[in-house]
Amino acid sequence: MRSVTTALQVLEAVAVNQPVGLSALTRTLGLPKTTVQRSLATLAESGWIEQQTDTGRWQVGVRAFVVGSAVGARGGLRSAALPTMRELGAEVGETVHLMVPAGREVVLVERIDSPQPVRAVAPLGARGPLHATSNGKAVLAALPQEERDAYIAGGLHAVTPHTITDPDRLRTELRGIAESGFSVCQEEVEEGVVSVGAAIRPGHGRPIASLSISGPKSRMSPELLTPYGEKVRLAAEVISGALPADAEVR
Repeated sequence: MRSVTTALQVLEAVAVNQPVGLSALTRTLGLPKTTVQRSLATLAESGWIEQQTDTGRWQVGVRAFVVGSAVGARGGLRSAALPTMRELGAEVGETVHLMVPAGREVVLVERIDSPQPVRAVAPLGARGPLHATSNGKAVLAALPQEERDAYIAGGLHAVTPHTITDPDRLRTELRGIAESGFSVCQEEVEEGVVSVGAAIRPGHGRPIASLSISGPKSRMSPELLTPYGEKVRLAAEVISGALPADAEVR
């Protein structure tokens, strides 16, 4: 029981001070470094926290966010987004995804399923690279230039044969996304699945999340991508407007 209590103390300290390093956590908690290290390893293995690859510091992970979203369902991003997500899903008949950025990835935190028997399906907590998903590319295009360049410098690995791995091609696409307000992903993260996405930017500031419409290639035909892109862009604007200008996902 003591180890569980210690792990919870470490989780709370990470949540309050994130991103935070091992030495700072040890000082904050007044615990031996080896004890904190064991708790960090246990929490990371279970998905409650994650370590930043560039700094080695710790931040809360996907599981903490999903649980926190369920507890705080009456307020914040999820409750602001759900009415619009339901309307969008009913209008287009495809799956609608709400994802938040986490390092070099986006994480699925809410989903409205398509009523169609054949549909795009991803579990809550699913992750995808920023450069290989419509949600991720929408976020990436809305970031400051230096952050986009840093991401690209970190490498663009292929998820499918359709993933964009050429830096110049990705830069060109990101410029187009910034101009149109929506992104397109054509089988870049999952073969046979096409999606369009848009960033959620309260107060027209930093992107804190993104919205997408996803469906099988057979239904997400080329002539639908622009009208669906406009729909998801407008929906993301509605959600952005429902959030305070200084909203953050913690």
